Amino acid sequence: MKNKFLTGLFSVLLAGTMTLGFAACGGGGGDDDSAAGGTVSLKLWTPITGADLTVFNRMITRFNQQHEGEIRVDHQSDVRDTHYNNLKNNIPNNGPDMAIIHSQLVKNYAEYEYIVPIDSSFFTKETIDPAGYQQNVMSTLIAGENSYYGFPLDIHPIVLYYNKDLVGENELPHNYTELMTLAKKLTNTSTQVWGLPISTLWPTEFTYTTALYQAGGEEIDTATSQPKFNTPEGAEAAENLRDIIYKHKVSPENLQTDADLGLFTSGKAAFHIQGCWQLLSLKEALGDSLGVMSLSGLLTDKTGGNSQQVMARSHVFTVARQKRTISQRKKEAMVTFIKWMGENSAEWSGAGQIPAFNAARETDEFKNAPYVNDFGDPTIFRTAASATYFESGYETVFQYVTTIMTSGTSNIAEQLKKAEEEAKKAVNTEMNG
Repeated sequence: MKNKFLTGLFSVLLAGTMTLGFAACGGGGGDDDSAAGGTVSLKLWTPITGADLTVFNRMITRFNQQHEGEIRVDHQSDVRDTHYNNLKNNIPNNGPDMAIIHSQLVKNYAEYEYIVPIDSSFFTKETIDPAGYQQNVMSTLIAGENSYYGFPLDIHPIVLYYNKDLVGENELPHNYTELMTLAKKLTNTSTQVWGLPISTLWPTEFTYTTALYQAGGEEIDTATSQPKFNTPEGAEAAENLRDIIYKHKVSPENLQTDADLGLFTSGKAAFHIQGCWQLLSLKEALGDSLGVMSLSGLLTDKTGGNSQQVMARSHVFTVARQKRTISQRKKEAMVTFIKWMGENSAEWSGAGQIPAFNAARETDEFKNAPYVNDFGDPTIFRTAASATYFESGYETVFQYVTTIMTSGTSNIAEQLKKAEEEAKKAVNTEMNG
């Protein structure tokens, strides 16, 4: 295991000492500058961009105003790939104090010591109750007894948007067959209106994984990170997606990234599968014609089991490993900020995000927010299995799903077997590297 400090960390926790923070947070070189007094400055790096960024920055500004003279958060945002490259290249010497990491990557970043557990030494002034967060996310962030890799800001699932004008008085679907039947009814090739155009590229990560869950499949073995998608359920998921294009013919062939989104925003698509994070831009494009519903149960005809589950991800607040010991004042400031963001995350729903903090979903602000309450019950949102080498063990499959979806005659079993072989090789390489 590459994250060597965790073993020592757990031992210290058992011993009940307070020297744990020193061992876990880099050690050596003395305390950081925040120990001296004055305003505690926190550098926060995130992959939040687009319309979401406006809402997020507004929340940061409000936090800074309410904590003027005590805590100031300086936020840097980059597109996803740049964000993660910056973290890997700059931690611990020139990195942030805190970083948002997508939930499926958190355990890997802990393994490689880019982040440290938020343990009991952080909670000397304020506490955060893990039970107050959506447990299907929180359960993947446990680092040890009373210790967590991070705390989630939100849950962001994939959903089914629809054009009310095109769908009209038709009853909305409840399963895959009903969705395909309605999509075929609404497809009119002469006017170039499609029932459900779907890209063979993005967001295949979300569409295939949701179809896999609903078919009863799994991505990986959580203990070994080895792939588990090459199963009859994995094949069924891929076939159901391909059939949208070649069997039911409710989508043009070989749509590139965002081509399906473009058809929907231009009024040429009845339905559109997309992430909740597109809500603001879709509201702007379609206005009152925009409808939204959960994708629960719509990529399968199965019932029971996991058939209602929908893939989701989460933005997780984490603490970056530092070259110098993190002062107690800075630890307390981090907890104050994380707690405040959770308590005020109903505002974040304005960007189409579901608060992971349970109490925020009970507020009038969230309950009265348009659209987001139609995304589905948060208990059906399934975040990625907690596995160290998740990317290597699972995300390899998406390029093969793309191959499957670009041809009506591609051999699904053969493609999934190739994906499995490549994933196993990637996991073994990373484990032994």
